[in-house]
Amino acid sequence: MVKPAGMPRHVLQVANALHKEFDDLIVMSDAERMQPQEFERKFLSRAMAALVARKLTGCSSQEAADCVIDGRSDLGIDAVAFADGGLHLLLIQTKWKDKGTAGFGVDDALKFDQGLRLLDQQKFERFNSRLQQHAEQLKSVLADPQGRITLVVALMGEGGLSAEVVACFHDLQHEFNTDYDKKLDYDIWSVERFWHAIRDDLADPLITLPAHMDQWMPFGEPYEAYQGRVSAGEIAQWHEEHGDRLFSQNIRRSLGLTEVNHGLVETLIESPQDFWYFNNGITILCDLVVREAWSPRSKGPLQLKMEGASVVNGAQTVAAAAEANRRDPEATAEAFVSVKIITTRNTPAEFGRSVTRATNTQNRVERRDIIVALDPKQTLIREDFALSLDKAYTFRRGEPDPLPEAGCSVIQAAIALACAHRRTELTVRAKRSTDLLWETDAYRLLFDPAPSAYQIWHSVLIMRAIGAALQVNKAEREGRVRAIADHADYLVTHIIFQHLDLEGIDGPDFDIEAVRVRIPELAAGILTRIINGVDREFGPTSFVSSTFASPERCVILTSAVLREIASGQEIPELPADYRPPAKTPRARRPNAVPTLVDADRLADGTMLEFECATLPEREAVLPWLAEDARRGQAAWVNERSKPLVWAVDGRRYSPTGLVTEIWNQAGWDPQKRPVAVQGPSRWVLPGQGSLWQLALKVLADRDDPVEE
Repeated sequence: MVKPAGMPRHVLQVANALHKEFDDLIVMSDAERMQPQEFERKFLSRAMAALVARKLTGCSSQEAADCVIDGRSDLGIDAVAFADGGLHLLLIQTKWKDKGTAGFGVDDALKFDQGLRLLDQQKFERFNSRLQQHAEQLKSVLADPQGRITLVVALMGEGGLSAEVVACFHDLQHEFNTDYDKKLDYDIWSVERFWHAIRDDLADPLITLPAHMDQWMPFGEPYEAYQGRVSAGEIAQWHEEHGDRLFSQNIRRSLGLTEVNHGLVETLIESPQDFWYFNNGITILCDLVVREAWSPRSKGPLQLKMEGASVVNGAQTVAAAAEANRRDPEATAEAFVSVKIITTRNTPAEFGRSVTRATNTQNRVERRDIIVALDPKQTLIREDFALSLDKAYTFRRGEPDPLPEAGCSVIQAAIALACAHRRTELTVRAKRSTDLLWETDAYRLLFDPAPSAYQIWHSVLIMRAIGAALQVNKAEREGRVRAIADHADYLVTHIIFQHLDLEGIDGPDFDIEAVRVRIPELAAGILTRIINGVDREFGPTSFVSSTFASPERCVILTSAVLREIASGQEIPELPADYRPPAKTPRARRPNAVPTLVDADRLADGTMLEFECATLPEREAVLPWLAEDARRGQAAWVNERSKPLVWAVDGRRYSPTGLVTEIWNQAGWDPQKRPVAVQGPSRWVLPGQGSLWQLALKVLADRDDPVEE
């Protein structure tokens, strides 16, 4: 290490820690001709990015080093990392100064802006090869309505941003986010935060939490525990002081302000007196509980001190309390949270882990359970499906989805009805999250009065046909055009529903085949009109994902396309730079799942079994799988993105997504398991091999290699 003269002690300590962790891990081959001091600064800047990636994702040091893309054609992005099961994208930019005086200017913010726009438009070819390695996962996050993006500014400096830089970030958020989709935020790492990060690596000190509990009950057998109410304001103070260290033993950290958490915050602020009734509460494990003040005669308020405390369930409640307290501390102080405190002293060795697993895998009651499952109209629709169509209709969470030809679920029905409704906002809700369709106003528009089984089934068939046509069409597109195609599927469906003459769709005589035969040409033409409309109405550099999450913008696009069709305007040509040049045919590396689907290798309903691949995985997961045989079983459905129907909950997953879900529910520590997994290699057709091996066999005759 080349130590510049006058380097402050805390900066030197950070530099030493970065060398200790990332020497020989950070790629520096492009900097070999630099002068020693410049080489040193380049290494430290890249190691800073790796440290941030490790801290925010929980990955290993080597995996964090692999996140670094700094170098030529990085376009202002020094590292790319993925958290929260891959749905949280972290774009990291670092600045190192030997004196600890690094700053972040408007030009740096504009680089972030440029890089984010290019990623949003899927122009990965503009970046270097190290970023392009993440292209598929970047596409997944950008296309998924649940995906989030954080711009991380990591400075070897005080971390303060000028008003001009803050304005740049706020303008970017305003353009990228919508009322339904708060997808983009930013985070600042200062020299102090780095110093605390490396200090925490040396020793993670135990947390001591105070708790003023009322309406409490003690439990002495078989293990010491307490149950009672604690002020949400006091819980917010826990988070203010200790941050995510509160959740050191939890299977996940706070997920930030997700849609559910926004609801928690709103309840805490608007109806604090009701919060205790609506919330499941939190569970805390601790080494020791000390009663500091209490009145045994009156059972009055109890003051406890919890030593070695960790919140093992309820991280989202804690995070919501902290956010509500920042916005309105008076209201938050009026709310109470149910708190369970369990002392692990004198408990079996695995007791704490068992509590953590059990409290995090219990099914929670969702809005769908309340609104849909209790609605008698859904029972009538199910009966109508059976009597009129001889098909299945499922609406309770946990019921397996029918096979495509055998019927549909309420989720598929709701999406199809939302796209068919004249209100474009419902289509935007469906794309953002089906949970938004269970809100009272939306649900009433879709299911009150109850649509007939014919109307639902015909709508679902049309939606499926449009989806299949778009899947073929998207394969021929790339870059910004492909990004629009990925996001516009529901809007294309909505416009087709508005354009077609669907009189009689709610009856048995509706000619569904006559409609379906028109769909491929309609879908391709409408998608092209939408692509041109996005650039015409909002500009060729507008954010794609936020455009299709905005009801206002989708209304504008819908009206424009329908006017074009009604006036007989021909489908416009795409701009020349949107038409990729012809490529010389070369060997492709198709993915396993599309290969099997295209070959119709597996029949719908084929049962597959989960197979652990490594000893650590077997030790962490097999005991949990053994408790219920269904946990390791999934039915195959010939659908490209989510072909597995898990026997446990009847939901559809990608092979990799279901592996991750199994790991989570089995309680496998995220810090001890792989950051990435090749899902098709884990799902096996007994006696014939894994999905990946089956794909290899399918392609053997074509002499075409396959990747997992």
